[in-house]
Amino acid sequence: MGEFATDSRACPLCSACFSRVDAAKRHAKRCPKREGRNLVDRKRGRRLRSCPLSTPGGGPCERCIPRKLTCSFNRYNADITSHLPLSVSPGANGLNDGRVPLSFLLNSTDDQQDYFTERTVGMEPDGVPLGPACLPLTTSISNDELLDYFYPSILLLFDNGQDDTPTRPDGLNIGRAERHLSDLAFSMSSEFMIAARISSLEVELIRHAERSLDCLVSLDSHSYRSFFCVCNVRRFVTTFCQKRHYRYPIIHWPTFELETAPLALFMVVCLTGAAYSFGGGQNLVHAVQARTFYQLADSYVFQQLESHLHGSLTEPNYANSIELCQAALLMYALDTLPSGDMAMQHTAVTRRLSTVIQAVRELGFVTIQHEPSEGWQVFVYREQIIRLVAWTFCADCLATLSCNKPPGFSILEMRGDLPCDPKIWDTDAVSFPGLRESFRQSTPPCLADLMSHWLNDGWQTPIDCMRLPVFHLHIMLCAFQQTIFNLHITMNFTQQSSTLLRALNTWRGLWCQAIEQLAHEDRKWLGVAKNVSDLEYLTQRIIEVAAGSEAASSRYLQRVPSLGTREIHEFMQMFVSK
Repeated sequence: MGEFATDSRACPLCSACFSRVDAAKRHAKRCPKREGRNLVDRKRGRRLRSCPLSTPGGGPCERCIPRKLTCSFNRYNADITSHLPLSVSPGANGLNDGRVPLSFLLNSTDDQQDYFTERTVGMEPDGVPLGPACLPLTTSISNDELLDYFYPSILLLFDNGQDDTPTRPDGLNIGRAERHLSDLAFSMSSEFMIAARISSLEVELIRHAERSLDCLVSLDSHSYRSFFCVCNVRRFVTTFCQKRHYRYPIIHWPTFELETAPLALFMVVCLTGAAYSFGGGQNLVHAVQARTFYQLADSYVFQQLESHLHGSLTEPNYANSIELCQAALLMYALDTLPSGDMAMQHTAVTRRLSTVIQAVRELGFVTIQHEPSEGWQVFVYREQIIRLVAWTFCADCLATLSCNKPPGFSILEMRGDLPCDPKIWDTDAVSFPGLRESFRQSTPPCLADLMSHWLNDGWQTPIDCMRLPVFHLHIMLCAFQQTIFNLHITMNFTQQSSTLLRALNTWRGLWCQAIEQLAHEDRKWLGVAKNVSDLEYLTQRIIEVAAGSEAASSRYLQRVPSLGTREIHEFMQMFVSK
């Protein structure tokens, strides 16, 4: 007679794990391993404690999210969760069977559970809006109001609403009015320029849909104008800026301007902000609407990038090249969000990501490094390239992990710098000189050298490895997926498995130390890196299973490229989460 496990979302008879309790119960009734046995249901009634599952970010548990319930986990466990480290080894959780529940990875790879990433980002804390792109909207201007529009507040600048006495010529009221007029004129001009860019983008998309053989959809102008209005654009851009820490922090928001960015980047930033707009009282309406433009936007963005690459060979414009590559990488991230659209995910992994990799390689971005004497503008220019290359590399490594895609990058070619501290990246020209010294002292070696020292136990001194920040360790673990894949397909995996596990154990110690050195206030800005510990344990299980006798029973370990993430999801259900 079977009984439900501690995690009621798991089948008590097999290793299947589900995102909902009712799905687990339905599966258990017709499970092939039931063999006529009776199932004992738990007695229904009021729970004495709150939800048993928590999230590393302190948000609602996975049981309450799909049911849209108010989670009370933090109310009962605030005194416990606030002191737990972000990285805990599997043995520390009392799980002696070597298996731990990886709710984030299971949910993110489940092709039956849609909008998981959008909901996860919605629960992230909001950062401080930066730069001119996040200025507050003073008035709502539709796309049809570009002409014959007059802002009425200009007539009331000198009217305080109390009397008709002229202002005294002491310069105080006049100066305040001039500042008001200057700010108002700038805001008005910005909004009119955004409205004009929205109209230009509509014309571009219509022309692209008519002429491109790669595009199979057309643009619905009514839906476009209701979605891409000035008010929504401002809201979406601000949302993206506030959630910039979650993943792909490649845009320098203090200098990003909607009015001058290429139309491709303008569009993708808006779509990303719409996808991230779930939360804060908002529902999934904007995220759902944004997906209706993904296919057309994808075709347009990559057509623009390819055309630019062909034309930049004679007249290079590296500033425009950076922004188009940023748009392409962000568009790739959007393409991977619809979990049930296998065709779009396959196109994104096999074609779009390869295009971005080819672009950064042809433009010579892979080996870019900082110089100690560079000024703020040069620093921003080079750091944009460094972050673009680093996150493209991480996306390639994660595609190798999740879909068995052969690596597009080589670790040996990663001779450029790694991204700098986020605090330095988010600064402006005024604050940069004060952070310059800390930036010089924290300049890291290239990824190729780090991986060589790590895998060969070649650290010269403890300082070489002990000062690695969390965002560099995150990139190193992503690069580790390439090493595992290459060794596995070359049939040298069994001999090297002990070396890989030893290197992974070294990484685990470095990660725990880096987390301990991180200020508690800074931990909430880790974004997707909060789940790196789960990724590390999944990596460990891949090595252990691939080197053992159970490897033949896993479709994922056959290393055949897949259309989506279903195979690695099944691997986690069988060998990791139980």
